[in-house]
Amino acid sequence: MHITDGSGTCGISRAFILGAGLGTRLRPLTGILPKPLIPFFHEPLVLHAMRRCHECGIREFIINTHHLADAWDRVFPERSWNGCPVHFSHEAVLLDSGGGVKKIEPWAAADEPLLVMNGDTAATFDLRRVIAAHMERRPAVTLALRTDGDKRNVGFDASSGLVTDMRHALGRDPGTCQFTGAYCMEPEVFGRIPADEAVSIIPVFLDYIREGRLHGILADDGLWMDMGTPESYLQAHLDFPSPVPRIHPEAEISSGSSVDAACVVGPGAVVEENCRLNGCIVWPGARVPAGTRAERRIFYLSR
Repeated sequence: MHITDGSGTCGISRAFILGAGLGTRLRPLTGILPKPLIPFFHEPLVLHAMRRCHECGIREFIINTHHLADAWDRVFPERSWNGCPVHFSHEAVLLDSGGGVKKIEPWAAADEPLLVMNGDTAATFDLRRVIAAHMERRPAVTLALRTDGDKRNVGFDASSGLVTDMRHALGRDPGTCQFTGAYCMEPEVFGRIPADEAVSIIPVFLDYIREGRLHGILADDGLWMDMGTPESYLQAHLDFPSPVPRIHPEAEISSGSSVDAACVVGPGAVVEENCRLNGCIVWPGARVPAGTRAERRIFYLSR
């Protein structure tokens, strides 16, 4: 089944969104919501990834869950989004990046590649190029790579399009690129992953590197950020263009309060009297007490 949108045939109709991680570096925010569900410009972060997938022709999603799994039911009560079915693969015990992929094998299409995306990153690079690069050569796996970031541990030969090493595990290349977490994979990859085990996908990738069947494409256009810490979460709201008004029309800013242009204040949020907020994020429904003076702070709902 190939989905066609306004720009032509994508060749991939299904995406697996990784949503099961604990997000420990983003505590206390992830003590309230799973990391992919924290607000990003007033809506759950995962919708940012899903919207990008949808623009490429993806029409069905499966998301793995673990931490605070019931929160996903509140976001997708009808198990659909934008007319697309949304399925869940719950992991009572975390299965890691490989085991999680293996668990969703029965859902995946047997005759087309699968797009795998992190549900907790924000990006604007052209995802169509990543998919097109995979569909052109149909290697086992195509990774979306960047030459920026603080984990540039992927070796890549741009002339051949081959990934040559990851984490220097093969001793070939310490790496100049960072893996964004987005990749396309052929159905055969499922057969390389042991069933019912918590295993990383990296050993599978390394096997394909040895075989010359792990490709990459540079995705240096646009932005990419892993919002792994409260500081990077704040920074992302400055670096990324806001698709909606930063101060939601349903937010209440009380008299005598000032909220600068760098702030993001969600629907139903209340900033009480005589507050001064600079570069702050106020979650939907959160309340900022009267007289608060704050800079680059996150106001969130308690559980």
